[in-house]
Amino acid sequence: MKAFFATLALAAVLAGCSLPAQLRSSPDVRYYVLSSPLPASSTTELATIGVLPVTLPGYLMRQQIVLRDADGINISINEYERWGESLSQGISRVLCDSLAVRGVPALPLRTGAKVSDRLMLDVRRLDGPLGGDVVFDVVWRLQRDGKVLSSGHMVKSRPAGDSMESMVRAQSLLVQDLAEDIAGRLR
Repeated sequence: MKAFFATLALAAVLAGCSLPAQLRSSPDVRYYVLSSPLPASSTTELATIGVLPVTLPGYLMRQQIVLRDADGINISINEYERWGESLSQGISRVLCDSLAVRGVPALPLRTGAKVSDRLMLDVRRLDGPLGGDVVFDVVWRLQRDGKVLSSGHMVKSRPAGDSMESMVRAQSLLVQDLAEDIAGRLR
């Protein structure tokens, strides 16, 4: 009789291990995108500035959202908190929309669109701890025919808040702050 119950228990354990992934409990994956100050830009026909693909440090070039610990050294990669688009594309999209709001028409330069100026962004950091500050460290350069028209380096922070939503909101606002800085230098 003991052998029967042992066999039955083993069968139940093995059946549980072979359940499809959908039936096993695991945390839900959540997706986030940077928010823009306006709907998708409709100024692409008027754009004279093309934003080149944004360069990111290697640790940010992933689908998972990265947090930097309060010590400023260690990072954590959140397997279940992910970007809904590449971070590079999100930064480019929000920057273009934010520039448009400030009267500077721009478009992400992923195709062969004809523009007179090219804006390059080198993001060095866009992270922080929950409950701390998100830091945005970015170098930018606007060029026309290989000549630098304007350039800058912005290091700015905003409170991250205690949730991933508030962290992403702070990151979005920092990209909008960059647009304000660039637009101010172009006026």
